[in-house]
Amino acid sequence: MNQKGEVVTGVFPRSVLSTNRAEFGATNETQEAKKQALKLLVKDDKKIPEDLQGHVFIIGPVGSVNSPNKPGTEIVFPASDGSTALYNGDGMVYRLDFNDIPAGVKFSSALMKTPCYYADIATFRQKKIKFYNLGILRFSEKLGARNQLNTAFLPMKFSEEEGYRLLATWDIGRPYEIDTETLELITPVGNSSEWRPMNPLMADLPFQPPFPFPLIQGSAHPCFDFNTKEMFTVNTGRSLTTFLSQLRPVIYWVLDVLSLIRPHPPEDIIIQQPREAQEEKQAPSQNIFEKIIDFFKSLILAIYNLLQAFNPFSNFTYLVRWDGKGNIQKWKLVQANGCPVKIEQSLHQFAITEDYIILIDTAFKMLIEEILPAAPGKKYKSVEKWLRNLIDRQQLADNRVYIVRREALKPDKKKVRVQKASIPRGTNHFIAEYKNPNQQITLHMANMGTWDAAEWIRDIDESVFKSGEIDDLEKLYGVIMGPTDISRLGCHILNGETGKLIRSDLTDLYENYNSNKSEENKEEKPYSQYTWGPALFTCVDTPPPQELQDIYWSCLGCWPELLTKHGLKLYKDFKYRDVPEHEVINLTKEGIQSNLLRLHIKPLTIVSGSENRLEIQDIYQFPSNSFGTSPQFVPRAGGSGNSTDGYIVCVVHHGTDEETDNGNEIWIFDAANLKQGPVCQLWHPELKLGFTVHTAWLPKISKRTATYNIPVEDDYKDLVAKQPPEIQELFEKEIYPHFQS
Repeated sequence: MNQKGEVVTGVFPRSVLSTNRAEFGATNETQEAKKQALKLLVKDDKKIPEDLQGHVFIIGPVGSVNSPNKPGTEIVFPASDGSTALYNGDGMVYRLDFNDIPAGVKFSSALMKTPCYYADIATFRQKKIKFYNLGILRFSEKLGARNQLNTAFLPMKFSEEEGYRLLATWDIGRPYEIDTETLELITPVGNSSEWRPMNPLMADLPFQPPFPFPLIQGSAHPCFDFNTKEMFTVNTGRSLTTFLSQLRPVIYWVLDVLSLIRPHPPEDIIIQQPREAQEEKQAPSQNIFEKIIDFFKSLILAIYNLLQAFNPFSNFTYLVRWDGKGNIQKWKLVQANGCPVKIEQSLHQFAITEDYIILIDTAFKMLIEEILPAAPGKKYKSVEKWLRNLIDRQQLADNRVYIVRREALKPDKKKVRVQKASIPRGTNHFIAEYKNPNQQITLHMANMGTWDAAEWIRDIDESVFKSGEIDDLEKLYGVIMGPTDISRLGCHILNGETGKLIRSDLTDLYENYNSNKSEENKEEKPYSQYTWGPALFTCVDTPPPQELQDIYWSCLGCWPELLTKHGLKLYKDFKYRDVPEHEVINLTKEGIQSNLLRLHIKPLTIVSGSENRLEIQDIYQFPSNSFGTSPQFVPRAGGSGNSTDGYIVCVVHHGTDEETDNGNEIWIFDAANLKQGPVCQLWHPELKLGFTVHTAWLPKISKRTATYNIPVEDDYKDLVAKQPPEIQELFEKEIYPHFQS
């Protein structure tokens, strides 16, 4: 809000900056007391479609135990410190029940209360062992990394008797199974001893015990094969660069010492301004001082490069398979030369077909700079900025693809060789068609270009634009940076045996562009308004179809407040830039609205070799101060089952949390007619959603009957036995009692 208390239109909605940690659904017998489940209200006297069915699950981070809160409420502001990303926080699972439309839509929610959640609750006032935010992570120097389970789901169905089972996931930590009816957290997949820490050397140092909560890197999007009843995920490891987590405190100490030698603000020492030649002649001692600073900078960079050189000795990537009832199976993935597969960014998502598993080093980069401990306060902001400029880098321009033949996954093997491939323009989210005729793998993805979902607004950032009206608003700390170029939705076909890229189709760069128009009239071609920041997708997915015909994407759009100088500079010379930088600035200044679109994929049998298979056939653009996210396709009850016969349910943010509806609603679209707008908008005075991520849909929910379970005490006893007495006592008194039946 501005100083007059009026909502400023056309600016990014501030409602995403706050969220409610309260849990709803008092019928849950297995978790602690909750508030009653909410019956959502319908806006503008519209009716809920009678053929909506099943249950939609939404997940998102809701801050941490020590996040600043609105007095007297459980509403918190997770990223208000200026350095934390909004996607750092305890996972909250929300469920919308459409199984009894005449009685209304019921809303329930539950925090993902892992053992490390209770450790966080018990220690957040204990300086020596408490957890603190490190960009995208929450970490304790004595306890290890939080498994926050705040990103995605995986529906599974191992047998008809058990019904649907559901995993909650995120990139750092083991996936956990939840009860679809009670939302209770049940069990991790795999014992802690079955998973390898992200950096084994750091996990087993001679001068301290291994972390009881080791940093484990997996995938936020494991896969389930509904035909073979197998779940697949990954376990990856990084190089010695994690030792850089110790560099920042050393930097601060050196700067403080240098400040004593030559009185000067520490934040100014690291970035020296050019001096006049005459001034330099008059101060030879300062020249020596600056040489020390230059040496210090070079030393840091040398250490970083040296540690990078050790990558081959500590990288690892395991493919993991699970049958829902026994121990996990693992295979180490190696390249043709025998070296382990090296993941530089993340395996945020991967995919399966009937014969192959496809891993891509996805554009959700997880850099060392993002998990370095930062000193509090403004004293070292220039240091933070300098370190980011030193270590930060562009996401990979090309997709590094690793293809695994499923028939090679034999129980008696320990290693499996991959087939490498490459697809231009990096991706963050993608899906594969299950059928792979003639060994041809079809992948559908958002080719991100320069939109970097691993960069978020911090208090060291500067906007490209200045506006007195916007300056009066709450800062957008923690929100993902805006696009610095257009993205393209793509469909790519690979040969699974050779890795050869057979065909690529991309959505058009220009809007309503006639390819026969003369090149002399280039300036008349308006750039497409629709694929700026394609964040999340949905389609018919439970179970997934054999061949994809339509995919729905929610796109962020372009917002002046989200375009930063750092983002523009980072991607200034990007390999696949489509829109010149000055045009990006102009388009962002004008604003490009968030949208929900349907991408239609034409069958190969009806297109010529040069004809584009991809066509954006339906679009809804959200109002200028709103954005839509977390879309989920819901098939129509009694419908045909085709790819547009259903509804899209999504979260919509607008304005601020001071609105009557808290600045958030649940919108429902007819999947076959997005452009007409929502057929129904749901809200409630107590519904307060913040940043939400992925979704899932299940036709039915039920009390879990599967017997697979890893008791918490058995899971951690070996690690806890190596800890000092105070940490052993922490587990005995503050963690284990929460998991005793």
